[in-house]
Amino acid sequence: MEREAREMIEEQLSPGEEILWVGRPRRGLALRPEDWLLIPFGIVWLCITIGIMESARSFGGGPSVTHQFGFPGRRMFAQPLTIFQIVGWLFIAIGLYVLVGRFFVDAGVRRNTYYGVTDRRILIITGFFGNRFLSIPLESAEEVNVIRRPDGSGTIRFGRPTYIPGWGHSTMNGHHYRGWRRVDPPSFELIDDVLSVRNIIVAAQQGVYE
Repeated sequence: MEREAREMIEEQLSPGEEILWVGRPRRGLALRPEDWLLIPFGIVWLCITIGIMESARSFGGGPSVTHQFGFPGRRMFAQPLTIFQIVGWLFIAIGLYVLVGRFFVDAGVRRNTYYGVTDRRILIITGFFGNRFLSIPLESAEEVNVIRRPDGSGTIRFGRPTYIPGWGHSTMNGHHYRGWRRVDPPSFELIDDVLSVRNIIVAAQQGVYE
């Protein structure tokens, strides 16, 4: 695994640049602190959505929509779908993603993520297809924050989360409102021996290479 990470990082090096450390995040499904809120939320979301769909079915389900193929008289479904059913299945899909699907998406992203520290930069290759590349000069990583787990693994964040203003739209009353969106800093996520990697980064910033 380290050999593959080294090969990926080496492709991004500038002439004369030296690798000090390479690594990858842990593979497979992973729980994070926020999941202890999102998992119950997903369960409640699904229960409410299924309950509303059952209530709509018992009351007739509202107006129906018949889907047809490109030529007349050939229905895609044996029975026309109601608006409530279409919206209901969409909400169920959202609930299943929050409850289960996002874990597999996250695992897919980490499977194609590679980290590197050189004598000049901090390098991150990530994305579901490994198609996103981040390069942070050592002198720009002024804040190196560590979140350490009991087994020694953890996450290194290069900076703090920031919140940027934005505008949202309420479907209830049509009004616009001002909100905030959280943007997490670049990170080495779920790496082994996180303190050792932090020490390598700090030493590289000070110009001390092992």
